[in-house]
Amino acid sequence: MAGITRRQLLKLAGSSVCAAILSPVAGISHVFAAELEAGDNLLPPPTPLGRVATWGIEIREESKRKSKMIRIARRDEVLRLYGQAMGEAVMPNNATWYKTEDGYAHSAWVQPVEDIKNVAEPDRAAAKFWGEITVPFSDSRAAPDPKARRYMRLYYTSVFRVIEAVMDKDYQWWYRLQDGITWGPGPYVPAMHIRRIDPAELTPLSPGVTDKYIEVNLEAQTITAYENGYAVLISRVASGYGQNFTPPGTHRVLSKTPASRMTGGIGDDFYDLPGVPFPTYFTRSSAAIHGAYWHNDFGRPRSHGCLNVSAPVARWFWRWTEPSAPYDAVRYETPRNAEGTIIKVSRAQISA
Repeated sequence: MAGITRRQLLKLAGSSVCAAILSPVAGISHVFAAELEAGDNLLPPPTPLGRVATWGIEIREESKRKSKMIRIARRDEVLRLYGQAMGEAVMPNNATWYKTEDGYAHSAWVQPVEDIKNVAEPDRAAAKFWGEITVPFSDSRAAPDPKARRYMRLYYTSVFRVIEAVMDKDYQWWYRLQDGITWGPGPYVPAMHIRRIDPAELTPLSPGVTDKYIEVNLEAQTITAYENGYAVLISRVASGYGQNFTPPGTHRVLSKTPASRMTGGIGDDFYDLPGVPFPTYFTRSSAAIHGAYWHNDFGRPRSHGCLNVSAPVARWFWRWTEPSAPYDAVRYETPRNAEGTIIKVSRAQISA
């Protein structure tokens, strides 16, 4: 199955087949929502809460760019989400707005989040495990003390390796982090803010299928996984922008890691992103499929060359692509005697 038309894509996404395709990936909220729900007034929110992921966003009276502005919500403010509506598209790819207590906020810069507290697992920490942040954000500290110097702010769905658990003077557990933020033993975060990722959650998907490949359509900003010629997952993507374009061509999976601290750019373009979830690398220049928590703007080019997807989709690709990576591997390279899953990146436009 070399390609899929836009009409077939929408038919597939609107059919019962879609549920089967998406069932391995809980929480996917960016699979052609605009086309599928355009006729509805208000839909359930993707999550109960949303975090402002940029310097500030406008809260407006209606889901329109020029409706009355109520206020500005600043970076890291956590909004309660009451629903989502199809309104005026601020960007051509995205007409989704979230209804908040004060009005409507465009979804591009609101990260859907939850606020889940976890029971500490100090015994498990002694053996080391991968964990993900389950609160809107958590401030890591230089020592296991809420008054210690802040190291970095960590965000919902970011992933790190927990290497130790320490109890503070108030009998509260803290986890010490390493990979995904530092090469050696690093900062501490409250243990309640991290959920241990069980090894069963990272086992291979469809390990017996030999005919697997991925198609990335840069024109449509979609990524599609195929098994034996049939699409098994379709998602929107945010590819490279401008000079930082995602290189077209046929690539293969070169390496994987459950978490990476990604840095780059200069001046106003500088970025430092800890705990980027589940990168699957496919070029020597470190282009990867990976989760993105710093925006909610999938469907248009905006990255530094990588393929941004939501965190659950990134984990799905990490598990589904070959070769399979063991749970304990910090970075797993494709062995010399093996071939990674093919990733075809094309500029072709999907036909009507």
